[in-house]
Amino acid sequence: MNVPNILTLLRIVLGFIVPMLLLYGDMNSRIIAAVLFTIAGVTDYLDGWYARKYNLVTKLGAILDPIADKIILLGCFIVLSSFTDLNVFSYWWVIPIFLREVLITIVRLVFLTKKKPLVVAASWSGKAKTIMQFITLPVAYFIFMFRTYGPVEPSAWMDYVLLALLISSVAFTLQSGWSFFSKNWKHL
Repeated sequence: MNVPNILTLLRIVLGFIVPMLLLYGDMNSRIIAAVLFTIAGVTDYLDGWYARKYNLVTKLGAILDPIADKIILLGCFIVLSSFTDLNVFSYWWVIPIFLREVLITIVRLVFLTKKKPLVVAASWSGKAKTIMQFITLPVAYFIFMFRTYGPVEPSAWMDYVLLALLISSVAFTLQSGWSFFSKNWKHL
């Protein structure tokens, strides 16, 4: 255990807390969820930076870091979708993101079970996908909070911004999935 891995474990814990606060909370709980989501986003950056700067990159960290991202991002995407009462956007946006994340996680775990375990580090396209998702969710959250607790209905331009971000998130997600399988096909 080192500092980057502890930060990653913190993000995994937050990955379960934040969606629950969004789903079952009142306004104050949902504000706390936003703060915790922000902390998770910051720790996502800090754990990688710290590991590279102090040469603390580990196999455990390479495995846990993408899992931590998937837990918090998928949890929040699912909670904000029409799978729940929060219903900020359709669950159809979540399906390709969910399938890509689960499929790649399974493949990574299979790679680890080989005679010569293969740890696949995150690529730039995977990092760009994660950043795009970490941008999309706060906008969706803001629209939800504005609709639920705001004095007036949010304007239509907010929905267009969210739509553009959702399209970008799905496009980055599919592109990074394609990139992952293209680069690792020989290992399959």
